[in-house]
Order: sequence, then structure tokens, then C-alpha cells
Amino acid sequence: MTDNEKRKYIEEIFKYCKTDSILVMSKMGQLQRLQCPFEVVVISNVGELYKGLICLVSAVKIDLSLIDVYIIRDKAYYFFNFRVLQRK
Repeated sequence: MTDNEKRKYIEEIFKYCKTDSILVMSKMGQLQRLQCPFEVVVISNVGELYKGLICLVSAVKIDLSLIDVYIIRDKAYYFFNFRVLQRK
């Protein structure tokens, strides 16, 4: 897929999805939407963030390699460095 095709794909996704929330499965197996800001815990040291730190995600985006990124403290981090915290 070319960069131009990826950009078009991302534009298409954001016609239906917003950058201010994510969909997650609850512990009960129900689909839930978490609105930004939502809490995540760092599961591996990345950039200025260290393992165990709880952070707030202000937005969710997609990079050109089509991987979700979380915007935390005005910087982009790949989603797989975090675990979403769901509060009751």
C-alpha cells in the first residue's frame, strides 16, 4: 500500500471514528466507548514514560504504518506500550 493509499484509508476511517475515544471490551464482554481523556498504564518504558506510570490519553490517532497511537503530554506513542485502565 502506498503512502497516498494509506492516507486515503485513514481519512475513510475517520469519517466513522473520532480521535476522542476508543472502543474496548469490558470485563463482562460488552463493547464500551471510552472518551478521552482516559487512563492508561505504561507497560514498557517508552520515551519519557516509565513502566507503571499512569497517564491520560488526550487523543487517539493512526500513523502512516496504520498503527494506533495515543497522544499523551502532546506526544504520540504506539498503543501497544500501554494497557487501558477501566474504572467502575
